[in-house]
Amino acid sequence: MQITIAPASPQTCRSAVQALLGDKSAPVVIGIYRDLNKVPAEFKSHPNFKAVQGDLKERDSLDFTGSDAVLTLTPPCYDGSDFVAQAKMILSNVRDAVMQAKSVKRLVYISSMGAQFTSGVGEVQSNYESERILEYAAPEVILIRNGYFMENWRDALSTLAAEPPYFYSTVTPLNYKMPMVSARDIGRACARQLLQTGFPLAARPYIFKMHGPREFSTADVQKAFEEVTGKTIEVRLVENDQLETHFSKLLPSNLVGLFAEMTRSFLPGGILEEDMFNFAGIERGQDTLVDAFKRMLAT
Repeated sequence: MQITIAPASPQTCRSAVQALLGDKSAPVVIGIYRDLNKVPAEFKSHPNFKAVQGDLKERDSLDFTGSDAVLTLTPPCYDGSDFVAQAKMILSNVRDAVMQAKSVKRLVYISSMGAQFTSGVGEVQSNYESERILEYAAPEVILIRNGYFMENWRDALSTLAAEPPYFYSTVTPLNYKMPMVSARDIGRACARQLLQTGFPLAARPYIFKMHGPREFSTADVQKAFEEVTGKTIEVRLVENDQLETHFSKLLPSNLVGLFAEMTRSFLPGGILEEDMFNFAGIERGQDTLVDAFKRMLAT
């Protein structure tokens, strides 16, 4: 069996590669990289892995011929350009390459909670557009709608080094719990789905939600950081009416309103709240916040 990961460098895709290379079925894994210097050494030395130079923005650089399955996602766009237009262009390139290859039976797309909504979810609109482009690209299409990435808390690492240590949180109120999941668990789920290529799916596309072992709050994040660092850590909450000001310090101007809207979509009363706590059709990962934060601090 041959599986292509395009692109292979994001955390979720890297985790999928690790899971695939560790599987006893020994699939051949092709990783697509814009820069081959960024291929992890552990992959380079593996006999079943092959790194190939390619760019999802360049259709002619994508060749999935011979692959039975493909894993893809929508790369983030933080350069101030039109993120929806870029998503459409990139995923159209992937779709065309999948359809031209003919050998591809299954396409797995790493999406996001909220991708079912046409509006009101901010930056996640790019996932909605991507799903529409890919939903019939292969005989078997799987859309994995993930909860909030535990690794999104990586931005806290710089302020945890301050004295006294603290971190900002846009997830409010303090004890409000929501789905969070690690990149490693998402990658593992992708690997399982890719390895089941050829098995009948209940629907086309087949959609499931990916959550962590339970729901987590900002208070849980605080406790996890305190456990892995051994420090007492302050939480500085970014309240609903402060979101635009907060994001304006971090993002290009065209994304500020979109990230504020996305954040409000999963806060209490938001468009996503009801769906987040409808646990029908979910798969749960294993990693806790402590597991994810230990890995973050080690890298």
